[in-house]
Amino acid sequence: MNTVSFHTLGCRLNIFETDGLANTFTKLGIKTVNESDRPEIVVINTCTVTNRADSKNRNVIRNAIKNNPGSQIWVTGCYAETDKEIIEKIPGVTGVVGNTDKSKLPYMILEKKGEILESTISLDRFSYSDVLPQNHTRAYLKIQDGCNRVCSYCKIPQARGKGVSRKTKDVLDQVKFLQDNGVGEIILTGVNLGWFRDESNTKNFNQLLRRILDTLEYSRLRLSSIEPSDVGHELAEITLHPRFCNYLHVPLQSGSSKILKLMKRSYTAETFYKRIAMVKEKNPNIFIGTDIITGFPGETELEFQESMKLARGLEIAKIHAFPFSSRKGTSAETLKDDIPKEEKKERVRLLNELSREQYKNFGTSKFGKVREAILENDGTCMTDDYLKVRFDSDIKRFVVGQFLNVRLDSYHEPNSELKEGHFLGCVF
Repeated sequence: MNTVSFHTLGCRLNIFETDGLANTFTKLGIKTVNESDRPEIVVINTCTVTNRADSKNRNVIRNAIKNNPGSQIWVTGCYAETDKEIIEKIPGVTGVVGNTDKSKLPYMILEKKGEILESTISLDRFSYSDVLPQNHTRAYLKIQDGCNRVCSYCKIPQARGKGVSRKTKDVLDQVKFLQDNGVGEIILTGVNLGWFRDESNTKNFNQLLRRILDTLEYSRLRLSSIEPSDVGHELAEITLHPRFCNYLHVPLQSGSSKILKLMKRSYTAETFYKRIAMVKEKNPNIFIGTDIITGFPGETELEFQESMKLARGLEIAKIHAFPFSSRKGTSAETLKDDIPKEEKKERVRLLNELSREQYKNFGTSKFGKVREAILENDGTCMTDDYLKVRFDSDIKRFVVGQFLNVRLDSYHEPNSELKEGHFLGCVF
């Protein structure tokens, strides 16, 4: 077996872990190829955040089996952790490995082949090779895994287990490795970043951020997501650091305190508003993104409008909205879900409309200003404050992954080819 391909579903944590697996396979002499190249091994890294994700997992697995006759098909990730028995019943699946043993997967595959390899007993959820980005420009760095929360709608603690943290020295070593290899942007990722604890078991995420920023001379730092309860005055101060991307993603889930209580979230709509308003007062230029679930059991039109009002009042620049779907094994499974699917979809549509409007407003407020951006593989640039910029002029003279100074000049609405609005700009 000399070739492997990957199909990654779900979050940035999965992307990091796929990159790590690819690097490990490379060190073991196995080349990463596209699935169209008929790989001898296919690894599918799954997600289980919604019922729709589970269905997509199964479709991807079946298509991989059909399109790669004779290949070994290995399934890992969150769905493999929570629903291993279902996957094992799919004819053609070679093996199923959960998140706990994911880093051991390359060794397990070669051991199955009969090769004698070094012991993998000591490998854990952070035991990946030095992880450089694969086919994307920004690098993900996993610093934490698992979650101790008990949100009533969420299945992820079942898939990822209790919260664990990477050793601080290991994190700092990886940051230096990425910067030394010319990676322009490092994105910290985990299930619950703010839960990070150092070796003394002290919750000290902000101190870690400061230590990382102190080491950065070239690369910039971005957070994948941070819980509302972890957003405070110190983090607001950190967002002003010149190497910290002007961006926070803070999941709201609902703008109704009544619904948040049913969701078993650890904050109210009022405290969420105050925390984000405080950050925006400290840093008026920051891009704020969020997640909102529509149609949670008990959500009337009044509660939904509270979500709309809060998102509008905070001028949240990007809303990831999705309809509630009951997850097996969660406490919300017992709640009466009597909101019609069409009503949930309509609420998602309204939130998406608001998101597009506020994304446009945020970007147009930057017109005429020069922003630092990284050139992506598709010829667009991503600014530090999360604006996607396209160009009228030829930019082939630039290298993918390099920093460019760009000026935003105009905005183009979504069309049949581009589902999202985008900005046009020029390079300085």
